[in-house]
Amino acid sequence: SCSASTPSPGGFLWFAFFTFAVASQAPPPPQNVQVEKGQLTWTPGEPDVTYTVNYRRFNSDKWEALPACIQTPFHSCNISAVGPRDTNDSPENSCVTLRVRAERRGLRSEGVNACSRYGDVCTPPLSILTRPGSLTVFLNDDHELAKEHANNAKHRIYFGREGESPLQKYEDTIDSRTIEDLEEGQRYCVQVAYTVHGDLVEPRSCIQCEVIPASEHVNRTPMIVGLLVGIVVLAIIILTLGYLGFFQTEKIKRCLEPHKYEIPPNLFRGEFEVRPFTPIVERYDDLQISHGNYEPRSALSPPAAAS
Repeated sequence: SCSASTPSPGGFLWFAFFTFAVASQAPPPPQNVQVEKGQLTWTPGEPDVTYTVNYRRFNSDKWEALPACIQTPFHSCNISAVGPRDTNDSPENSCVTLRVRAERRGLRSEGVNACSRYGDVCTPPLSILTRPGSLTVFLNDDHELAKEHANNAKHRIYFGREGESPLQKYEDTIDSRTIEDLEEGQRYCVQVAYTVHGDLVEPRSCIQCEVIPASEHVNRTPMIVGLLVGIVVLAIIILTLGYLGFFQTEKIKRCLEPHKYEIPPNLFRGEFEVRPFTPIVERYDDLQISHGNYEPRSALSPPAAAS
């Protein structure tokens, strides 16, 4: 017969210890906490966890719980109930910092501040351009806070390598900024927030990360070799022309003179001998008619005197 094996007491102890250890740990914080158009969303960590949303108004240290989102099992919250202060109608007074905590059996995780992926009155729009060795953060200096506070409204840039948490403050600036001397092939991250008179306005922009591209190392050896060959050939041509110009001027002039052609002597005497031509005075007779008679008279003889 087969008998069921009985678990050892040690197994129960290990299981009980593991369960206690898990139950005594705070749940992991939520991820990807983002706000857009009055809706706050996040990615849950573990099951059996509830979430609480807190908010803090601009230039205040007091955190308040949002009544509709206290220990909620959902992964989103409508924050439209958080309105601006009534004491001042400045645009920054409608901005709040939002934070989400995870909770399980009375244990709470660290709070994660929300970011905004799209720009609005409280969050600056952000775009990045990378080049070999540098990264440019493009910012808009014509926004609502700048219209209200002029140069007292700035952008605060947070910057660092991917994986660095939190990103470190880099610079407060009014307009776009280029960050130089970055390592090629490495991934860097940027986050931007507004400031008014040095006080931080939230939500910040969501973190954006980009890889710094490598320089295009072009093989310039053929180009350099061709250039050197061209220089050598040009130098040879110049030296040759100089030598001919300074030392061979007379010879060049003689070569350029027109050639005098002489008739060669007759090599075939007898058959094709060329003899000089001497004109011969032709003789002819003059006919004189006298009384019906013809008397020839030499053209070379003078006429007879009349008797």
